[in-house]
Amino acid sequence: MKYIFLVLNLLFSSFVYPFCESNVDKIKLHYINGMFTDASGFIANKISIKSFIQNHMDKQFFISEVSGTHNVSEFFTSQIFEVGRHKWEDDEASDAIIEFLNGEYNSSSKVTVKEKEKIQEFLMDINNEYHLTLSEPESIFGLHSVKLLLDTYTRVILITHSQGNFYGNAILSQAYESYSYPDGYKLIDYPMLGIMQLASPVDIPGGTLSFVHPKIIGHLTNTEDTVMALVRATFDSVQANHTSQVNSLDRSGHSLIESYLQGLDGQPIKIAKQLTQIANNLIPYPMHKQNQASSSAIYQFGYSQLNELLDIQFHSKAIYRYEGVTKSKFNQLLTAKSQGGYFNNGIKSHHNYIKLE
Repeated sequence: MKYIFLVLNLLFSSFVYPFCESNVDKIKLHYINGMFTDASGFIANKISIKSFIQNHMDKQFFISEVSGTHNVSEFFTSQIFEVGRHKWEDDEASDAIIEFLNGEYNSSSKVTVKEKEKIQEFLMDINNEYHLTLSEPESIFGLHSVKLLLDTYTRVILITHSQGNFYGNAILSQAYESYSYPDGYKLIDYPMLGIMQLASPVDIPGGTLSFVHPKIIGHLTNTEDTVMALVRATFDSVQANHTSQVNSLDRSGHSLIESYLQGLDGQPIKIAKQLTQIANNLIPYPMHKQNQASSSAIYQFGYSQLNELLDIQFHSKAIYRYEGVTKSKFNQLLTAKSQGGYFNNGIKSHHNYIKLE
């Protein structure tokens, strides 16, 4: 019975945008709460995140409706034991990550195909470290909800608070190890899932992904967050990175709403900036199916305004991605009488490009 709310939330999260590659520039947040948050508190936090989006984010891209996975409150002793187990698993995963980085992966070099294979194998090993966390209903429902959102070709950012960051790290690792888009492309190759961690007790925000795709990981913890200070003193965790003062509305400095989303020391501005950076650094998989071309050379083409990327599939079936293409140029291609002619004269020799697999 205690997980009925999780099931209902999962069902509602299924009513998302229909699958369409035109969703590539839409950004959806999925929230996972911290401990001791009942159903009404979870809903209040989601409403607050919605208000935060409306007040601080670019509404052209960020969708204000927030999905979420409720981390169900348990009895006090059970909750503390669960957090301790999460922390132990996170420590084990962090030790393995550091060992991997020192031995098999050089994050300063360009990631090759062989290195990608090593990373995916390693992510599988990390998931074994998180096996208890990933077996909990919160992780199962959360991962399923995230996959449903990715299936719609929407950019997804996990926004996690306190204990929810353990679930966030585990879900992120599992998704990047196992998820492929409906067209078969892998998430690890085209990262459309990021995370923004608030009041984080983990050792490494984002885990392995913070080294593979560092620009899609965000983290903010108040210096005056007494709960996280206690965690650092007891278990060790990532350091606080935002200077804050004691908040008369929340003397713990830990509340998602009062001390973070509505914080009085610049927290909302910094959170909004990091969310924007994460969204802009999520890279879409091939978008060529957006538009059918009327050209003897070009078969299909698609565009991302956020990344200024233009994907073109030619009649030869080869797909190329052109960088730095402005919205104006894309509109001209879209409306050109001769799309092939405009491409040859205005895009082909003026932009860097890569061939997509």
